[in-house]
Amino acid sequence: MNKIKHIFESTSAYVLLFLISISLIFNPNCAGSRIERISEPPSQFTQPASSDNFLFIKLHMKNGDLYLLENWRVLADKDSVSGSGKLFDPNRDVISEGQFTVPIQQVVLAETNQINGPVGTGVLAALTIVTGIFTIVCIANPKACFGSCPTFYAYNGDGYIVQSEGFSSSISPSMEERDIDALFRIKPNEEDFTVQLKNEAYETHIIRAANLLALPKPEGGRVFSSPDDNFYQAINITEASTVVANEGDISEKLCSFDGIERFSEADSNNLASKEIIDITFNPASSENLGLVIAARQTLLTTFLFYQTLAYLGTTAGDWLANVERNSDQFKSMLEKPRSVLGNIDVLQQNANGEWVQVGEVGETGPIATDIKIVPLTKVSDQATKNSSINLKLKMAKGLWRIDYVALAEIKDKVRPIVIQPSTSSPQYSGSSDVVELLKNPDSVLVTYPGDKFILNYKLPTDYYNYELFMESQGYYLEWMRNEWLVEENPGKVYQMLFNPQQYYKELAPQFKKVEAEMEETFWSSKYVYP
Repeated sequence: MNKIKHIFESTSAYVLLFLISISLIFNPNCAGSRIERISEPPSQFTQPASSDNFLFIKLHMKNGDLYLLENWRVLADKDSVSGSGKLFDPNRDVISEGQFTVPIQQVVLAETNQINGPVGTGVLAALTIVTGIFTIVCIANPKACFGSCPTFYAYNGDGYIVQSEGFSSSISPSMEERDIDALFRIKPNEEDFTVQLKNEAYETHIIRAANLLALPKPEGGRVFSSPDDNFYQAINITEASTVVANEGDISEKLCSFDGIERFSEADSNNLASKEIIDITFNPASSENLGLVIAARQTLLTTFLFYQTLAYLGTTAGDWLANVERNSDQFKSMLEKPRSVLGNIDVLQQNANGEWVQVGEVGETGPIATDIKIVPLTKVSDQATKNSSINLKLKMAKGLWRIDYVALAEIKDKVRPIVIQPSTSSPQYSGSSDVVELLKNPDSVLVTYPGDKFILNYKLPTDYYNYELFMESQGYYLEWMRNEWLVEENPGKVYQMLFNPQQYYKELAPQFKKVEAEMEETFWSSKYVYP
């Protein structure tokens, strides 16, 4: 029982380090790239170092209590956890100690350092975070370790390319979200369509749905989704006449969706410092126009996410459990630091020459570039109609990689045909049928590092007339690395929440020290399939 006291009170590598809903601020952690890279696998991941390999589980309860147990197991009926240890009240004073049987339905979050233990694939798996992961490549720069939400690959004629990263900001059960990503560069050649679903990081992914959405394309045009998940048919898609950033004309980089991206370095004194990109289009005949933007995040958000994990330190598990109990309150609290960092704001010049924000895009994660359309304000003045169309993009420096911008004429709003997977390979996850798990809204598919599933779909017979999107729903649980457990600083957490302007200024020098090497470290620590 002295071991229990040591685990609970120490700041050793056993203690879970996990963020509350901070990913709602930084939206980082589904990281990777649609541009193929060669990466080396980590040498190993291990249990936390200990003289007696003590394994534990912490069960955060709905009423605020916490069980800290050793010699634990999930009972045969899979609805309870049994083990010996201590029960703490919400103030973390000991209520009792001994042998306990804890109903899983009363647990809001579990933490363990037992990677290959009895968590299994049931209800407890969907609530459990593993801590104590160790990867050799992360030692030098632990804020650049690879992290990834579920990634979806589709065949483009030459091979499978990553096209979607699912529910990137959903880091806990109460943050479960639906996510829609365009399969814009994919052209199916038959009714049978295949998607590869992968778990490429040291995380647990809980996937409730993985559907295709099919929308009828207009003749000679495409279909785009908007930031509010509406779908619009678009025609007359034209590139910009000029695109100018701080470094000069960047029109050639953004004239097509080709993987050639424009990005900048973060500001040395303030990570929230903004930059402007000026875009000009030739006059258009239509009043119903939209700006098409293809973009993804840089690794700045990955750094911010992991740095905040470090500052939360040994209290982070309690914070995340509180999110599960009071998710609306925490979402409100996190809105200020999120808004200071910001998305990509789209500004349009009105008839008076004033710049007015008409929308924003902010696709989460640095893996898959998504493409959206932002409807523009209709212009009624005839002189303005005949003039060039001037737009601005305003964003934090070093936060976004932009691949493509274009102007499109918006036609009709359309509704999707929802296509669920018909078969999978392998067919089963544990003893459960994968397709049945993904079709049933009351069940989930739980995946672990290295899991890969082939999902097969049946498209409409006139499949060539449809635009395809990936619709996923779920959340993920980070596997925490030992290297993050060294910088606990509650003051910095409060600064981030209540004075984010100063927080981003003080963190800038630290990020600039590692910015140049983050890409290499990130991709080198990715899970590599045999």
